[in-house]
Amino acid sequence: MAHPLRRTAGSHAVRLAAACGCTLALGLLALALSSCNRPPAATGNDVLVHVDRIVIDRDDTPVVVLEEENGPRWLPIWIGPAEAHSIALQIERRSSPRPNSHDLTRELIHGLDGSVERVVVTELRDGTYYAVLDILHGDQRLELDARPSDAIAIGLRDGAPIFVRDDLFLQSDGLDPDEPTSPRREI
Repeated sequence: MAHPLRRTAGSHAVRLAAACGCTLALGLLALALSSCNRPPAATGNDVLVHVDRIVIDRDDTPVVVLEEENGPRWLPIWIGPAEAHSIALQIERRSSPRPNSHDLTRELIHGLDGSVERVVVTELRDGTYYAVLDILHGDQRLELDARPSDAIAIGLRDGAPIFVRDDLFLQSDGLDPDEPTSPRREI
């Protein structure tokens, strides 16, 4: 029986592969940025929004509330606690003692001479919102599929504008954050 602290070739390979995961991700992002030249996902129906606030619903689930710029509409998106914390830190212009995954992603993009051009919440399918990050690298654009919460957290770190497809306001349940039945507790 092998000693529990002894490294075998197999366990060393697993550790090495895990450690190289970040390098692999960086390499894949570099490859994608160098070979992609798609136009941004803009449609004539993208509406500029901003993060109005993050609130907690009755079930203690965080909700990011996107508000239409110069308009009356709101879009609530239920998100996870880690993403809510990351977005809240960025809104409050505070940093965490250690970089989180959104900070790391931003640094990877910038390290490859890229920038986040914009975030677009693109669709609602089976109760789940979808989004894309438009990454600009020189004159090349890359559209990356992302969860809205991650896309928003990364986009905020780069000062990128956030958009919502117009039809999503109609598809949402019309929740107004100022109504008594809506999520109220801000975090």
